[in-house]
Amino acid sequence: PVMPPSAGPECANIAYDDAAMYQAVQKARKNLGKFLAALKSPASGQTDFAIKRPFVQGDKVEHIWLRDVTYDGKAFHGIVDNAPTEIQNVKLDSKANAAPGEISDWMYLENGRLVGGYTVRTLCRQMTPAKKREFEKAAGFRLGKN
Repeated sequence: PVMPPSAGPECANIAYDDAAMYQAVQKARKNLGKFLAALKSPASGQTDFAIKRPFVQGDKVEHIWLRDVTYDGKAFHGIVDNAPTEIQNVKLDSKANAAPGEISDWMYLENGRLVGGYTVRTLCRQMTPAKKREFEKAAGFRLGKN
């Protein structure tokens, strides 16, 4: 999975109206071209392309990662990579789509280092150093600089 199950509730319960999270989403949208270029022609060592998008059920909104992402020129297509905790109309491992304007984050790995993942970085900045190391170990990648 893109986000390890051991990442804990702090990953699921951050409000997307939080100013830092809002800035992370805006940065991801601003830099979507970088993701699209890498997805279209991945360089050696670029793997695990994923996007995050909001899913809505009634008055609840949950931002969920999609893995195995493709792009057809109009929409992204992928597989739900996180088990929803707030909504029931989306299931783990089901297919889902997203228009570019719906994206709340994107990421891929480059030689084991996270590229993008702006909301992930925002969450990790709120963790203690020990919790951050635990997260990186469970995630299987290094946050590095972005």
